[in-house]
Amino acid sequence: MHKTTVDLGDRSYPIYLGIDILERLADVYRASALPSSVAIVTDSNVAKLHLRKLSAVLHRCGIHTSSMLVPPGERQKSLARANGLYTRLLMQQFPRSDALIAFGGGVVGDLAGFVASTYRRGLPFIQIPTTLLAQVESSIGGKTGVNHLLAKNAVGTFYQPRFVFSDVRFLSTLAPRELICGLGEVIKYGYLDEGMFKFLERHLEDVLRMNLDVIEDVVFRCNALKAGMVSGDERETNATGGRMLLNLGHTIGQALEVLSNYRLRHGEAVLIGLQLELMIAREARLITSADATRIGALLQRTGFEPRPQNLHLQALIKNVFRGKNKPRFILPTAIGHVIATNEIEQSLVRHVIRSFSGK
Repeated sequence: MHKTTVDLGDRSYPIYLGIDILERLADVYRASALPSSVAIVTDSNVAKLHLRKLSAVLHRCGIHTSSMLVPPGERQKSLARANGLYTRLLMQQFPRSDALIAFGGGVVGDLAGFVASTYRRGLPFIQIPTTLLAQVESSIGGKTGVNHLLAKNAVGTFYQPRFVFSDVRFLSTLAPRELICGLGEVIKYGYLDEGMFKFLERHLEDVLRMNLDVIEDVVFRCNALKAGMVSGDERETNATGGRMLLNLGHTIGQALEVLSNYRLRHGEAVLIGLQLELMIAREARLITSADATRIGALLQRTGFEPRPQNLHLQALIKNVFRGKNKPRFILPTAIGHVIATNEIEQSLVRHVIRSFSGK
């Protein structure tokens, strides 16, 4: 079992990773000096596949569990859904001394983390991610939150878990679409780190074939990269780098996600954002043609085919710029290197989106 540490002083925590490690969860839980009663927040899809096994592992070592199920999907990241979870916790007189487990993908992790951070001013919180996207990205770093009608992730907190526990075996039940969603965040790390990029060039087909040994290596590499960035810039205050660089692909990606009314999954939107922001970097002459071609080739090998005809230029531009003359983009300058910049002209962005969408 691998162990990676997010170094935040007295709030530091480990990320445990391996294949078929669920039976070791109870030992990790006890070693973390956590309470003997937990509430598990999960969605109905994950519950059908894995909840009974998770509960059994915890019960065998004397940990009492209760569960709270929510429907799947991005729409569950709402204040209304959070309020429903508060109500259930209050009705069962759930004390501040007990713990909350987020068991699922990024939506469950963000929602449960937000509830844990705000219910009775904070519950001990554990992340057990079950999707590739959550294992490489959303379960790590303490960003929690829900969406608002006007913006994604508009209401939230920074609230770190006690530990993250990623069993790669959970990924064997992923639908192909969920695997592609995870690759959006995985390839982002390839933009950020040359070693990661070269690894993906060699092994992307192994990931697509669900080779769990290779996927374990991918998750471990991503965990190490993100842990380092969060440790150095927990609250994203470094204006020129640090954790903010993890927003690569998200300036356009999140706008697309919102405009699709969340029919476009987060990882799919990030994949499109990575492609468009690569095109912006190329048009702005920030990256060489050779490096841009290599990155573009890797994106194509995912097999994900966006539908550019569905891009509404004016709405997308408005959502990306949000009244700003020049929004901040994270753009690649070479394989393994990116920059944060506010110097991209709106006309260039319009040209790239129009070219991509064929309009």
